Amino acid sequence: MKSSTWQETKEEIERIAVLKKYNILDTPPDGCFDRVTRLAANILKVPIAIVTIVDTDRVWFKSKYGIDINEIDREPGLCASAILSNELYIVEDAISDPRTLSNPLVASEFGLRFYAAVPLQVRDGYNLGTLCIIDKKPRTLSAEEKQILEDLAQILIDQLELRLEARTANFQQNQVLSFAAHDLKNPLATILMSANLIKEESKALPGMIHQLGNSIERASKRMTVLINELLESAKRLTSQIRLKYSQVDFTAIVSRVAASNLVLANAKHQKLFVNINSNPLILGDESRLSEIVDNLINNAIKYSPPGTSISISLTEKDRIAILMVSDQGPGLSGDDLQNLFLPFMRLSARPTGGEISTGLGLSIVKFLVEAHGGRIWAENNKDEPGARFVVQLPSVMLQ
Repeated sequence: MKSSTWQETKEEIERIAVLKKYNILDTPPDGCFDRVTRLAANILKVPIAIVTIVDTDRVWFKSKYGIDINEIDREPGLCASAILSNELYIVEDAISDPRTLSNPLVASEFGLRFYAAVPLQVRDGYNLGTLCIIDKKPRTLSAEEKQILEDLAQILIDQLELRLEARTANFQQNQVLSFAAHDLKNPLATILMSANLIKEESKALPGMIHQLGNSIERASKRMTVLINELLESAKRLTSQIRLKYSQVDFTAIVSRVAASNLVLANAKHQKLFVNINSNPLILGDESRLSEIVDNLINNAIKYSPPGTSISISLTEKDRIAILMVSDQGPGLSGDDLQNLFLPFMRLSARPTGGEISTGLGLSIVKFLVEAHGGRIWAENNKDEPGARFVVQLPSVMLQ
């Protein structure tokens, strides 16, 4: 824990926010947690073992062995003290320990004498509760017993993390259905309306037919982009993308993809500046490398205001090819920088020309970059508005 007191400090507010994210409070009994408390009691030979979750004003028992109550007030709770530590918290004889001498659980007929707890610290660095064992007589724990208690607590932490990941994945899958339904609705309506107009106005001027045909084409392209990204994301999630390796001229890829995006940039009165200072060769899949470059340039065009400039540079240092795509858009918020490459995450900024955004492209790019042994990150420009994406890929010697 990051604070020495549980009152309404900034750290405690943040801890409670993290606790809510794990959605563990007041959940039904759970076989995994119950097995851990039973194991803790039996292996360590204590009458009581509890998985506690420390809420704002109570200590709730997610699992309990050897005790019938479901929660206690936070104020006298030993677990509320234990979560202030990042290590095993032990009271060997509560009646003579100044930390617990006046505690109601010690002074009352309950008669607590021994208490040991391991904080359940999640990846955000906050302690949500404890795995604790209790005895009504004084005792000590050997080094081996301490390790057993810590190992059992780690099993619980792993369960909390796995369940959070599962809920997040389920939420993301629901999001993609919502996004797909929303993003396909408009182009489908355009296609249907245009087709009906063509049928009804079969004697219309050729110019109108041409205009309706363009509407159908644009709508179809939008649907194609969305469907392709959904398929690519599905392949990525099931690890079905197969790379076809060859020695690839990365300079030629960057030049070709930049040229292919000129039409989009010109339509928004944007300028593309390409600066290539090296000629790196990459051992990789040419089509996938092209996809990486195209997505980054296309994103820069999509999120940059009309009339701005986009810079694309390619250098090489110590057998590492470095691609940078910089724009003059609104930049990236803190949340953007943290969640940028997660599937279905949409940026705080919005496309400036009504373009479609599924929130899938950057997650696919990250997957493809890492599949080529590279890395990617984003950062805000220091001296001007906008952001830049940096890709590093290992290059090979000319053969």
